[in-house]
Amino acid sequence: MGQLLIRNIADETIESYKAKAELAGTSLEQYLRSLIEAHKPYTRDERVEMIRRNMARFKEPVPSLTLDEIREGLEGMD
Repeated sequence: MGQLLIRNIADETIESYKAKAELAGTSLEQYLRSLIEAHKPYTRDERVEMIRRNMARFKEPVPSLTLDEIREGLEGMD
């Protein structure tokens, strides 16, 4: 496993995470490790699956507004 060193973290931020770790009943290191693991980027396959699921929710593409419809909507904002 790799290691990570992050410099120049505000003292208030560190104290906040220490307090959260204590409330969670864990060490600061373990708390931050869990946060990093929980928020890691999606893999390519995960992104593709999310796109497929979202596309499946819609039967047809939603048509764009025409220029006249846009102008009409903007006129009502005056």
